[in-house]
Amino acid sequence: MILLNYAKTTTGMVRTENQDSFGVKQERDFFFVCDGMGGGVAGDFASRCAVDVMLTLFDKITKQDSISILGKEFESFDENIIRPITLIKLANRALNNITKKYPKLTGMGTTCSAVWFEKDTNLVHIYNVGDSRVYRIRNGKIQQLTEDHSKIKELIDSGKMTVEEAKTAEIQSMITRALGISKTVKVDYKSEIVKAGDIYVLCTDGLNGELSDFTINDIVNLHKPDVVSIADELILAANNAGGRDNTTVICVYSQAVETGSLQQNVTPQKEIIVSKDEDPSASAKEDFLIHKYSKEFTVPVPELATRKNIFKSPLFIALILVVFCICSIFVYSFLFNNDTEQKSIVELTGSVSGINLDVRTINADKITEIINTEEKVFKMQILQEVLNNVDTFTTPMPNVTVALSVEGQNKFMGLSGYKPLDIKLPRGKYLMSLEYSGYKILDENFNLQDSIDIYLEDSNGLFNKTIIMVPEKDFVNMQ
Repeated sequence: MILLNYAKTTTGMVRTENQDSFGVKQERDFFFVCDGMGGGVAGDFASRCAVDVMLTLFDKITKQDSISILGKEFESFDENIIRPITLIKLANRALNNITKKYPKLTGMGTTCSAVWFEKDTNLVHIYNVGDSRVYRIRNGKIQQLTEDHSKIKELIDSGKMTVEEAKTAEIQSMITRALGISKTVKVDYKSEIVKAGDIYVLCTDGLNGELSDFTINDIVNLHKPDVVSIADELILAANNAGGRDNTTVICVYSQAVETGSLQQNVTPQKEIIVSKDEDPSASAKEDFLIHKYSKEFTVPVPELATRKNIFKSPLFIALILVVFCICSIFVYSFLFNNDTEQKSIVELTGSVSGINLDVRTINADKITEIINTEEKVFKMQILQEVLNNVDTFTTPMPNVTVALSVEGQNKFMGLSGYKPLDIKLPRGKYLMSLEYSGYKILDENFNLQDSIDIYLEDSNGLFNKTIIMVPEKDFVNMQ
């Protein structure tokens, strides 16, 4: 098998930062793309970190390492086949550990779609987490070889949304599986026979979000077998169509395939195999390997995540205030010899203040029910039912920008995730703003807001706060 390949990434026409990354291990015929999420620095770091971990550990992982992480049911698989699954799981673990250490990166993650070409058997092995894709163009026809792990895909599969409706849905970027979000991640695996003339396109959703499969197929067939021209033209077409997202493309062309006896005895794994949930011993093995090779990773944690913020350390603020108060009392008493009664400083100390913020959005079927209900009073009743049964009728909404300020001064900024976002601040009144394209806060009076007032009081722990966000276009008429 002779392979020609070319990889390219672009920021696009709208965004100012590129959160896509790609990895190429050319001497081992291993290629993958990653699409970061979490906004700005976090998304960029997530994808680059995943690439760094996977390329660094590629030649260091043994089959026994893989079996320890994946389980004994993978013992019958060739070491090279299960290595990419192990690498993806290790990248997930590394990102999740970093998020725990640096809370400012909460909510970051990345997709990953990868291929490994096994030349001895003329097979291509395909791995996927998220909604980045792998296409194959054979004999002029395109086929998607990966399954999207997205909310839209779930709605289409369940019959709650048509393909045409999905093209204009507000939840285009809501994925159901990604690296870094949880301690463990499930990886899809399958394999296909490679034929001479096959062209494989790995891409982030910046490509298929702008171009239909039909258009992608036309561009590939027009420029084949020139992998450079194919990648360049696909990205150019995506940008010309709007370029609303970052776009990354890896193009691999199978120039020739050996027709030996090995291929005749090969049975490709066409049905998707999904890796199972990990047990504690597997997680411990991942932590061990990441720690063992951590000094070889080259992507630094963003300075924004490591920078200390005095406004986010109540204990430090309290300590400074106590020291200041004691010094003031000392100076006042001994320098000015004033017998005025001294106030107690106990009032300056207190318990933790803050919230566990859970940002959620209404399920698609409930939104449809609200939209289809004509009478406003009945719409309100449905909304009240949603607020009374949040766990049933809403889902967590990640990647919402959350900011808390006092008198125009920013005190906190972070991103929501699938788990509640911990916010610790000194007691007081704050203005909380939530930003997510096309969405607004639904307050207790069913009004749409960009921000709400939050009151933080001293307590023994963080209090829980749930905020519902809804598509503005579907609810603006209810005002």
